[in-house]
Amino acid sequence: MKKSAIISSHLILWVIFTLMVIAQSKLFLEAKPDAPFGSHFAYVVFLEMVMGMIFFYLTFFTLPWARKNPVNSFIIGAILLLLLLLFAFPAIKIGAWQVVSSVVPHLFMIFMAFVFRCLSDSEKRQTFNT
Repeated sequence: MKKSAIISSHLILWVIFTLMVIAQSKLFLEAKPDAPFGSHFAYVVFLEMVMGMIFFYLTFFTLPWARKNPVNSFIIGAILLLLLLLFAFPAIKIGAWQVVSSVVPHLFMIFMAFVFRCLSDSEKRQTFNT
């Protein structure tokens, strides 16, 4: 796959994720205007984007290592779970919906990193075999 196609697919993913985070944050803050950081919409979106990048690239770059043996997979899974819990912890004080809204976008990014890595590895195998 050409570098331009890889870069374009990453950019499209981040545009979609950004729109999803903006929509979700707007819905949440409209439903609960007294929520912490309710008056700091840009800060909330920025934090969600940074966390999304952490989940995506941590998964994307460590997946080949994790595939080498089950212990590595367990380690990466445990790290991702701990990060999810850490990032969702402040929302526990507010309510269940906030926890779900904090975790779902990041689970989506972990899934997308897995898809991107599988596609990337498949492309490399095809190029190598040709």
